[in-house]
Amino acid sequence: MKITHLFIITLLLVGSLPAQGEFNQESYWIYTYSSELENYQINAIEGDNLVINNGDWDVKIPIEEIELIALPPKPGLLGQVAGGVIGGYGGALGGCLIGVMIFPAAFNDGGSQFVIFMLAGAAAGVYYGSKLGGGFLKGKPEVIADLGFMTLAEKKDWIQTNLIY
Repeated sequence: MKITHLFIITLLLVGSLPAQGEFNQESYWIYTYSSELENYQINAIEGDNLVINNGDWDVKIPIEEIELIALPPKPGLLGQVAGGVIGGYGGALGGCLIGVMIFPAAFNDGGSQFVIFMLAGAAAGVYYGSKLGGGFLKGKPEVIADLGFMTLAEKKDWIQTNLIY
């Protein structure tokens, strides 16, 4: 197998991995007296309202109604490990099938092309499996502010000082 073929195959299999690291503003879970708003970005304070965004549109909520602000739960370690193991096995199997389809003679000869596809598939499976599996078995959100007993002015000041940059 030529080096250029190996480079192209590797680029196709794992080329999207760096794209996962896009810049994301911090998101919060905001608990009011009547609702729970998950994964919202805090943008500004307008009068007595907090302007938040869920990625699609801006929403204004009265600051007076906010009880808690929390960080989303972190991915669970058990889910990451289980997802990585299952993803690794599935990726190796997928890489094996792709290797057999592209290089059928390599399967019979035990060529290195076959092993490269299996290893690339396993690596991609571990990466994506652990990311997907980490979404399951999450912990509890980390409360960063209990605003239930603050006055409106104290809530506005705390939010402006600690959450709006």
